[in-house]
Amino acid sequence: MTSRRPFAAAALTGLLVVAGLVAAADSAMAQSVSRHRSASVTGAQHSAMRGADIYRSPGSASVSRYGSVDGQGWSSARARTTVDTGNGYATTAVRTGPAGNTQTRAASTAYGDDHYSRSSTVQTSHGYGYERQIDAYRDDDGVTVNRTAAANNGATRSSTVTRPY
Repeated sequence: MTSRRPFAAAALTGLLVVAGLVAAADSAMAQSVSRHRSASVTGAQHSAMRGADIYRSPGSASVSRYGSVDGQGWSSARARTTVDTGNGYATTAVRTGPAGNTQTRAASTAYGDDHYSRSSTVQTSHGYGYERQIDAYRDDDGVTVNRTAAANNGATRSSTVTRPY
């Protein structure tokens, strides 16, 4: 009869190694990541450069891009943050374009046993904006879905639909 101990020890060691790799990968994903990238080109009569700074962490991310062509610079950026609210989540995102124009977006989702709601708003630096809301409720009659949308130029739209069981 051969002893099963070497096999059992090798199997246990293999399991511990795999568990350690999984734990290391899981903790690495939970950490923040920061990167920088850049490139430049220089010719006889023209030159160009561009770069990006990228940052990610659990629940947020941001990217800044910049560059220049023949001495004329530009830059843009975007950032996003998402937060768990306990019964859903809320997200805020901001973008800034090369011309300095910005767009801000906020969105949230909430849910429970008998309801679900989602809202979002967008606002730009040029004065345009809108808001959308969706609410869904379940009761003895069926499911009722209310939708509303409103732009800051005064335009509105709404609808209500009830679907019986």
